Amino acid sequence: MYPYQKKFDHVVTYEKDAHVATITFDCPENLNRFSEQVIDEFGAALDRAHWDEDVRIILLRGTGPVSFGPGDLDIIKTKLAKNLTAAREVMFEISDLIKKMYTIPTPIVGLAEGGCLGGGCNLLLSSDIVIASDKAYFHELFVDYALTPDTGGLWALQRLVGPMRAKAICMLGEPVDAPTAADLGMVYQVVPAESAYARARELAKKIAAKSPVGINHIKQISNRLHEYSMDTYFQIEGDYLALSALSSDF
Repeated sequence: MYPYQKKFDHVVTYEKDAHVATITFDCPENLNRFSEQVIDEFGAALDRAHWDEDVRIILLRGTGPVSFGPGDLDIIKTKLAKNLTAAREVMFEISDLIKKMYTIPTPIVGLAEGGCLGGGCNLLLSSDIVIASDKAYFHELFVDYALTPDTGGLWALQRLVGPMRAKAICMLGEPVDAPTAADLGMVYQVVPAESAYARARELAKKIAAKSPVGINHIKQISNRLHEYSMDTYFQIEGDYLALSALSSDF
């Protein structure tokens, strides 16, 4: 992580209860904007959960009316709108963070309780399973600023909803409410706002109670499926099944 100046005491918190690690974007005063401090602290939290053998699942949420915000204005002014080298530098940091979400063996349940905007929306959609409150909404606002989606936006959306719908969502730049997001396949379930956290935690605990061997293999196969030919897929399927059958969990 390149040097930066912290503006807040913290922007991300980490808690562990039994086998569930809860990572919370906790800077509502800055709308949980995607800042250099977020990149640093969220990356550290992911590493902490990854290397803790007692953690079987991550629950990702955000505080305040905007659960996951767009790019921080400081990043936009000092990096993206400065020069090509500076812009690439910060985008490489962000891409490494998103790739870590996809590749760590620990599954991630994302919870959208409020607004999910720009890069924050795309970070959330990189979770393995997303639960949304009925007050949540998802806004790919990049096109209104002559930008393409960042933070893995089209990568996540195209896998979730298909190319045509992904292009329409991004080209129109209009907010998508939670029920529509569920219909499109962007989220797994929509629940009342007052019970959204409880439902996400219940789901996380149920998955955490399963064998981490089987759960991890499901995540790894699914997240790499686009890379496989049919022959490769069946080879991978057989290898993972054999490895699972040889494990003590089986």
